Amino acid sequence: MPWIITVSAIVLFLLVSVVIFSWRNAKLSLKPRTMTLEKEMAWNKERGLWLDFDSYDKTEYEIRGKDGYILHAMFVENDVTRGTGKYVIICHGHTSCRYGAVKYVNSYIKLGFSCIIYDARTHGLNEKTIYTLGNYESEDLKYVIEDTRSRYKDLKILGLHGESMGSSTVCSVVRFDPKIDFIVADCGFTRCYDVVYDGYRRLHMAFIVPCINLASKLIYHVDMKETCAVEHLKKNKNIPVLFIHGTADSLILPYHSEKLKEAASMNGAYTELIYVEGAGHAMSRYTAGFEKYTGYIRDFLSKTGFIA
Repeated sequence: MPWIITVSAIVLFLLVSVVIFSWRNAKLSLKPRTMTLEKEMAWNKERGLWLDFDSYDKTEYEIRGKDGYILHAMFVENDVTRGTGKYVIICHGHTSCRYGAVKYVNSYIKLGFSCIIYDARTHGLNEKTIYTLGNYESEDLKYVIEDTRSRYKDLKILGLHGESMGSSTVCSVVRFDPKIDFIVADCGFTRCYDVVYDGYRRLHMAFIVPCINLASKLIYHVDMKETCAVEHLKKNKNIPVLFIHGTADSLILPYHSEKLKEAASMNGAYTELIYVEGAGHAMSRYTAGFEKYTGYIRDFLSKTGFIA
């Protein structure tokens, strides 16, 4: 009957549309178009976030991460930080690169910390591959931590700072019980799946998220639920963590940092959560300004005994 053919055609069209939509969105998450170093540099300079970075001493090198994957890294120091024995590894966000970390480098340099910044897998100068917004990347970070401890013999204090995906990375590395002293997690998320779900729920399309995750698993062998910083932080024993989140963040809602804080403090570790009023996603440093944002870190490190 004609109506059966029409209904069947509509159902088939909808199914095909769901499949294509799910595949495209899985690809956008796991194989993103990333910014070049030049574009990231320009973005930061236009917003006054580059500051004195050009005046610092910089050394480029390579680190072997998970399964031998090559990560392009940069060591940043100056006369203030040289010889202090204080180091911090800074992890950038989704689609960014090592220069996305420059906005934080300036704060740590002022506080006497030399900095290690590097391109996360598939970002910057690294070879293109699948990435997972924090899961594989935390395994890479484990190797970066080990490399840093081996490379810099005067190391006394080693911290981590991450933004967005980088926050997921630094929080997830806790599962490996790394030798680190503190973590600063800016605009982090509980699970990759939760972020995707929040976005589509606001569009009244949450029903599509399981399809996107299924496409991710079938095509790329990546389960978005496995990128789960909130579960890994429950294993935190004594690493103090400072969480920072903008109140106007509409991509990763502020409740994510609340949940992360709860998880990180379950075993008695010291934690703080600072809200930056009016800051959008990954814009807390810009909104708060250099002095105020540096003050957040200074106060946290002072309370935890890492600076005087």
